[in-house]
Amino acid sequence: MALIENNLQKGESKERGVVLIIVLIVVAILTTLVVDLIYFTQMNTEISANSKDEMKAHYIAKSGVYVLAGTIKNESLENLTSIAGLFGNQNGNSQGYWSIKVPFFPVGDGVASVVVIDERSKVNLNALVNQVTNQVDRQVLVEITELFRMVGVDNGKSSRFISSLINWLDHPISGQQNNDQDPNGANAEFYARLQNPYQIKDGPLDSVEEIRLISGMDDDFFNKIKDYVTVYPTDKKINFSTAPKVVMMAALKGASVSVSQRQGSASQEELRDDTAESIADAVIDARKDNSIIDQRKVREIVQKENVDPSIPISAGLSGVVLSTGKSDVFTIMSTGSLGQGNPITKTIRAVVRKITSQNLQGVNIISWKEL
Repeated sequence: MALIENNLQKGESKERGVVLIIVLIVVAILTTLVVDLIYFTQMNTEISANSKDEMKAHYIAKSGVYVLAGTIKNESLENLTSIAGLFGNQNGNSQGYWSIKVPFFPVGDGVASVVVIDERSKVNLNALVNQVTNQVDRQVLVEITELFRMVGVDNGKSSRFISSLINWLDHPISGQQNNDQDPNGANAEFYARLQNPYQIKDGPLDSVEEIRLISGMDDDFFNKIKDYVTVYPTDKKINFSTAPKVVMMAALKGASVSVSQRQGSASQEELRDDTAESIADAVIDARKDNSIIDQRKVREIVQKENVDPSIPISAGLSGVVLSTGKSDVFTIMSTGSLGQGNPITKTIRAVVRKITSQNLQGVNIISWKEL
């Protein structure tokens, strides 16, 4: 009997030990769950706070775009001499690069930093092919060719890309056979045969980045030209109030040729580099005294500086130089920042076009990208 009682006591003791172990395991699990719950609650709180701050930074950047768009609506930015100036390297081809920088202005709990760049200070790639006639504009062809040469692009790459760009821009016209008209450039069949095929555009570029899709373009090429080309103006005219030196030189060379001169026909002598440079330098000097350089002023400078009057560029200026010297299309880069030390930032790149007429004045946003 004693033996039985002793065995029962031992059994109960073992059961109590097992129960204790189970209880300890359950407590450990619950403790882990509680710790994890607290951790994830804190994480969710931080994520929510970060999301809130990111949203605030986004709206700060958005405010920067709208503030500058409102300024453009009511005033010609070329007249804002207190905040406009010549930026970048003042030597060589970059001399005269123009932009407006507003590095700091408070918006709510944060700050916005805004840069405005005149898209008419660049060569318009879309103007190479007339979208009505499908014909290549010889002035723009010369501008693009000379621009690429002056910024150091390899001639072979340049030739291939320009020919391919013509085929990218031109489009089928009923009854005509001049689509993919440049035999030296990539055509629709070329892109269809790529390992990862895609269709040729057969129409105007939507962004400068789109040229990366065109045969002949590579990273080095793109980085050399990206600050000097655009796709946003509705025509080929360049604003000499804001254009960098290399762009003005390219435009002056374009002015020396006929718009519709056929490929292969005899061409007149183009403006020499030294003459184009002296005219561009004179324009930059004139901008120090007057921020607006209209077409009339450019003609005066050309007549004074053109040491080779046998090259008639005066007539061609009407096609390549913006008559008023006041631009209508700008890129606005706005960065919203929130916090100190390691702030949360959001950047928006918008392209806006100024609308001015007798009955309407405003600004249209034609491109919007959140970076």
